[in-house]
Amino acid sequence: MARYLLGRVIESLVTLFFIALTTFLLMHTVPGGPFESLAGERGVSQQFIDQQEAYYGLSDPLPSQFVRYLGNLVRGDLGVSFAQRGQRVSDLIADKFKPSLLLGIMSFTFVLAVGIPAGVLSAARRNTSLDYASLGVSTALASVPSFVLAFGLLLIFSVWLDWFPVRLGKGFGDSWSSLGNGILPALALGAPAMALLSRLTRGAMLEVLDQDYVRTARAKGLAPRTVYWRHALRNALIPVLTLMGPLFAALVTGSIIIEEIFGLPGIGAAFISSVLARDYGMIMGTTMLFATLIVIANFAVDLAYPFVDPRVRIS
Repeated sequence: MARYLLGRVIESLVTLFFIALTTFLLMHTVPGGPFESLAGERGVSQQFIDQQEAYYGLSDPLPSQFVRYLGNLVRGDLGVSFAQRGQRVSDLIADKFKPSLLLGIMSFTFVLAVGIPAGVLSAARRNTSLDYASLGVSTALASVPSFVLAFGLLLIFSVWLDWFPVRLGKGFGDSWSSLGNGILPALALGAPAMALLSRLTRGAMLEVLDQDYVRTARAKGLAPRTVYWRHALRNALIPVLTLMGPLFAALVTGSIIIEEIFGLPGIGAAFISSVLARDYGMIMGTTMLFATLIVIANFAVDLAYPFVDPRVRIS
């Protein structure tokens, strides 16, 4: 077990290294720099731009810049933001990441609470009106883009019914009462993922329900609820669990459009702004944050496999 964990940690570090290298090269390949926009906006001289690039080490060779960045990254230093007057990237990310994380957690909770039970019930009532209705709804939700669903929810619940504010603003997450305002963006963000998880759970359950041990459980007179939720679901969770890790990371990091629609100043909007401004520090910092979340989520899924399926633990 220790050897496996060590191997997974090394694999994760190698993955993060190549992500950092690829992002760094692509970032410097794009024309323009973090200080060139100042020439047009404020009329500063080229000499001032050259001085700023020399001060921040941007005039050094790219290999030297990358090695210096890796050294700072190991120490937990993400550098400074060129577009935010030299503020620390770590401070900016900590401020912007909180609302995005809360929104991702709310959306992921909705996906699990609705998607898995819907898939189990659909499989338990296969070829019935409930099954057909569940398949129809999940197909529709999976086909509709999240931003279209977001506008529809805003029109119904914010404009017509006036139950929720149209714009969330900076107060989201500061108090428990403010979390209610995140229901609409959480639904819009998680609905397509919920539909996908529901269909995946249904397919896995249908495969498991045809197994001999399920027939044996039914022949022993066990209640249908026990057969479905205790015996069948646990074995059907293997493919579902594989999706949960990347799904959580995608919900936390993939809410850029939803944040823009609902006026949420999260990490997604900050990432877009940093790309447009060629803010190298924020680009690298947010990219490494997203990559780390995905790596951790996949690592957590691998650790959860033995608790769901004992056969994985034995192997």
